[in-house]
Amino acid sequence: MGVSRLFAWPALATLALAGPLLAAEAPRVTDSSFSESNGERVLQESIVVEAPAARVWKAFTDEATIRAWNAPLVHIDLRNGGTIEEGDDAKAAPDGPQTVRHRIITYLPERLLVLRNIAAPPGLPGGELYPSIVQIVTLEPLTDKETLVTLSGAGYGAGASYDKLYNFFRTHNGAYLVSLKAQCETTGATVPPDTR
Repeated sequence: MGVSRLFAWPALATLALAGPLLAAEAPRVTDSSFSESNGERVLQESIVVEAPAARVWKAFTDEATIRAWNAPLVHIDLRNGGTIEEGDDAKAAPDGPQTVRHRIITYLPERLLVLRNIAAPPGLPGGELYPSIVQIVTLEPLTDKETLVTLSGAGYGAGASYDKLYNFFRTHNGAYLVSLKAQCETTGATVPPDTR
């Protein structure tokens, strides 16, 4: 599994992080990242999706929807304490070394998904620290046809390994959000997964 899928799971990351652009001009991703008083960094990026929150929620929590646009291997146990697992290879073994798995800390349907990584494929820069990051997906309905999607990663500490992990997701989350937007706004079609 390429590490480009780690937020969508998802990343979700994979919080799948890089997807093809369907528009000639990239949609605007807002970076509102900040540092806490204790020095920990929060990586926070958002995008407005012209789709209802219910459709956007499916892009994070519905296996068939995720399979169609982000990752061919998907297993979701949507409950507090459940898991989300994704992989680039549909034939990969669940719980295998080439999948990314997240524990669902909590969720509010169509509004909030809070995750902590429990397994990531080898090769993720700073990956040994990934389980210390809390990932938060928030969906804020702006209208009945528009949703603000925010991806936040909290707990990035000091040091070279945290810097590598932070920079990886800072580089890829924007492309993931653009791909998510394209998938949710395209009626009757899906965005194919990144094939790198």
